[in-house]
Amino acid sequence: SRSAWRTRAGDRARPERPPVTIPRHMNDGARSAMDHRVDFVIGGVQKGGTTALDRILRRHPDIAMARSKEPHMFDDERAFNGGVPDFATYHDQWGDSLGRRVCGEATPIYCWWPPAAPRISDYNPAMKWVLLLRDPASRAYSHWNMGRSRGLQTQPFEAALDREVRDLVERPGLYAKNSGSFLSRGFYAQQLERLFTLFPRRQFLVLRSDWLRNDPARTIGSVLEFLGVGPMGPIEATKSNVGNYREALDPGTRAKLVGFFEPEIRRLEALLGWDLSDWLR
Repeated sequence: SRSAWRTRAGDRARPERPPVTIPRHMNDGARSAMDHRVDFVIGGVQKGGTTALDRILRRHPDIAMARSKEPHMFDDERAFNGGVPDFATYHDQWGDSLGRRVCGEATPIYCWWPPAAPRISDYNPAMKWVLLLRDPASRAYSHWNMGRSRGLQTQPFEAALDREVRDLVERPGLYAKNSGSFLSRGFYAQQLERLFTLFPRRQFLVLRSDWLRNDPARTIGSVLEFLGVGPMGPIEATKSNVGNYREALDPGTRAKLVGFFEPEIRRLEALLGWDLSDWLR
């Protein structure tokens, strides 16, 4: 019989947002006591070009990126477990640049991990989001290949997809950082709709990953305009964390993935006004 993930997306199990309890640690008094806050996040998606964008923005004199490419502040469950997070340690990532330069960080899990966005809203409701979206079928295969190269994935790709859907069916609402999520991270429309309930849409710049790869100057120009800083010097295409595949994605497997993601892609087209027909081939 067909594996569950191969069915049409309308028949699949989709993870629901788990209940999240967020302490109101950032009340008005706490906010006024904190002199400056981070201005923007490159909040997703994993394997979507966030490292390349981070590296380019580091060269701009008016932008300060976190020392660590992925600080993981807002998806750190221990930091938010029953107390006020240590934002001083987080802010140390920028040294004395906070308040003097436009400060940002790149942690691509933020758009997918449900508790992260409410915490960011609580920390800075004016936070700007830059999101890079990649064809979800290619993204899933790249994600799996990354796990395989790191020794974290021993199952064949289709078997790993089977396992993810089985887990989602058996444990609705599952959000596991380290056990799959090849498919669930590709539900971009679902993630954006959740984010749009927390922040005004004017605080988002949503881009396609291939725009950064194929036309970096124009794409970076739109990012700099969005962040409110001036232009920078010549920009060349940058490739970062490009995986070396042992074999290309099997065309038959890709066709199954396209069928799986098609309703979600159509939903994203309506949400953003994009033409994503190339993602459906």
